[in-house]
Amino acid sequence: MVNRNVRLKNLDGDYLFPYTDNVPNATSIVAGKVKLDSSPIANSANAITSGAVHTALSDKLNKTDTAAKATADGSGNNIAATYALQKTAVKTLATSGTMTLTDNSVNRIAPTGTVTFNLPSISDHTIFHQILVQVNLSSKQAINLGTSNYFSRTAPEFETGRYNIIYEHNGTHWVVGAIATGAAQ
Repeated sequence: MVNRNVRLKNLDGDYLFPYTDNVPNATSIVAGKVKLDSSPIANSANAITSGAVHTALSDKLNKTDTAAKATADGSGNNIAATYALQKTAVKTLATSGTMTLTDNSVNRIAPTGTVTFNLPSISDHTIFHQILVQVNLSSKQAINLGTSNYFSRTAPEFETGRYNIIYEHNGTHWVVGAIATGAAQ
């Protein structure tokens, strides 16, 4: 048997088309041919393939992931690394010995013996670096500040009392100074 294409006419002389070529497009109320979109398209009334859904969803965050915009400001800067926190933790240091201070930290110490501070190495000179050490001296103790660069080019002297030791990195060196704190005398 040989397959042949056949064209049919109705009684009015109109050519008839096979049902598969004559099906209307599907809508929400009419059954018919379904047009598929291979990717999500805004305002499309067509159905979407499961492959298109998979592709669209594979670019989204996992439910436990953190969005980059959630940790960055409008310029893309990492918020935790760029800005000071509203509440800064204060690290309590040992009462004597050699201590390595951490960049951009706040520290507290009540020395009972000789203290030597080691300062961190700085490689990124595009940001501001500072360290604060709050000192409560109940008796005079030797304090080695870890640098020979001072504010006003004067080395601080420590007696009994409270002091704020302030370190700033000037792009080349750590510079240090101390301010006595307490009630006016």
